[in-house]
Amino acid sequence: MRFRAIVSSSLLMLSTVLGSTFTTGSKEDLPVIDLGYELHQSLSYNKSSEVYLFQNIRYAQPPTGERRFRAPAAPKIDRTAVRNGSELRNCPQGMPVWQAKAYGPIRKFSDPRNSFNLTAWEEAIATARIPELELNAETTEDCLFLDVHVQKGIFDRAQQDLQSSQSSDGAPVLVWIHGGGYTLGSKTGAPTPVFFPDGLLAQADSSDEGMVFVALNYRLGALGFLAGPEVAADGDLNAGLLDQRLALEWVQKHIHLFGGSAKRVTVMGESAGGGSAILQTAAFGGKKGPAPFAQIIAQSPAAMPNAQPVPNAFSDFLAALNVSTLDEARRAASSDVIRANEVQIDAAPAVNYNFGPVLDGTFMPNTIGKALSSGAYDKSVQVLSSHNLFEGGFFYDPTVRTEDEFRAWLDRSIIGLDQAQTDYLSATLYPPNFDGSLGYVDQATRQMALWEEAVILCHFQSLNQAVGGNSYAYEFGIPPGFHTQDLKYTFNDPTSPVPFPQAQDLIQRSIATFVKIGIPVLDSKEQTYPVWGSNHSTLKVAEIGAQVGRSGINETRCTWWRDV
Repeated sequence: MRFRAIVSSSLLMLSTVLGSTFTTGSKEDLPVIDLGYELHQSLSYNKSSEVYLFQNIRYAQPPTGERRFRAPAAPKIDRTAVRNGSELRNCPQGMPVWQAKAYGPIRKFSDPRNSFNLTAWEEAIATARIPELELNAETTEDCLFLDVHVQKGIFDRAQQDLQSSQSSDGAPVLVWIHGGGYTLGSKTGAPTPVFFPDGLLAQADSSDEGMVFVALNYRLGALGFLAGPEVAADGDLNAGLLDQRLALEWVQKHIHLFGGSAKRVTVMGESAGGGSAILQTAAFGGKKGPAPFAQIIAQSPAAMPNAQPVPNAFSDFLAALNVSTLDEARRAASSDVIRANEVQIDAAPAVNYNFGPVLDGTFMPNTIGKALSSGAYDKSVQVLSSHNLFEGGFFYDPTVRTEDEFRAWLDRSIIGLDQAQTDYLSATLYPPNFDGSLGYVDQATRQMALWEEAVILCHFQSLNQAVGGNSYAYEFGIPPGFHTQDLKYTFNDPTSPVPFPQAQDLIQRSIATFVKIGIPVLDSKEQTYPVWGSNHSTLKVAEIGAQVGRSGINETRCTWWRDV
């Protein structure tokens, strides 16, 4: 194995960084919530930010054995002990080797001290070494848990209301769905640097109201997105999306116990998490009532445009597991299942992940583009969205040099294209014209342009257009603007502060105010964003500030991808 993903404990890292301000306590000094099916105690209290962390709250039964490759089930009642979630809970995952090689170059060129240019970038990717990291032993199939971060004032008010049988409106709630190509990541940020919502909570605490923050795990890779007729006949396609849905329903049912309002929930996600936020908005074609949230923040919303399964992914998984049937896969040892999933993901060709959401006829009857263009989604959901300046940066194969190689890359990268579509894309929509007039100068940047538009930018554009322009949007333009570079500005990494804190304040304030009032605010003077509108107005975030501009996304190309 050339690369293995690493996962880590957010609690361990936070306690190391914050030292004495971070308290782990006993039953005498940390509160306990009665969820009905279990009793759960806060794991820690940050005296500096006055935030309780309720870690690893179970929201579903273990998806193991006969529950593998099926929709999640609500937790069973178990009140025999008070839980505090001190164990690590990270879903089985893997990282394609081609993506692992990008980590070093991304870190290098995200540092403003290192000048960036395309030649240096392509050379860095081509010569990058694969990190030698080890998979943490705490990775487990029993991973369907969520964390709740709540400010003490909000929590105390909720407890007073419960004791007096009163009911208050509750604080707004932000639910985080992590990204990672639907194959890696966790609610704490691992295996990438672990982030914390401290800055977001501090921005929300500019008034007495504050905010509750929730982060959830969901099944990844084969365990969350194994597809094929066998799974459709005796299981559930898109189990990972169904995990997210159950967690969002958990929030609706239980968040009032922590002081949050079920009526004021915003779902935020980046990359696969942003794509998931849109897919949750469009769940069941919008035909099963309102979504279990009021707003979404879709950052770099990623999903394959035609949502087709990778050929042979199902049979390859069974082969990696050394079984012949889905039933045998359910009876296999957990360690073997975890290993087979990791091996298959790691070996995915550039720029593939081998697994992801697919059309299933029920939860996901449409692609994102079709759902949005046809109105098959919950139209009451309010929208803030964003994308980065250079989304396509590492989504290419540096070995592609010829037209035949480009077509082969296209066929294995955008699954399900027919011959006519491949011909049109390679000859007309993204022809081999490298003078820069089409947004690319060689085979590498041609791949980057196609991938970022097909998988991210056109979803961003379709989302804003679908809601009639009554939405808000920003572009993360801090150079180079890599995919995921904005995460450090959305959250706080206590081990590595951002180089441009003013930009972080702007982004965090935008998010917090949108969560609270449905309108992102730029500064303390309550200057608000312009709506997207007919002019496609976008706030362009730079190193030390922002200015309003017009979205530059190619509408002709995006119209084609929407209809593919």
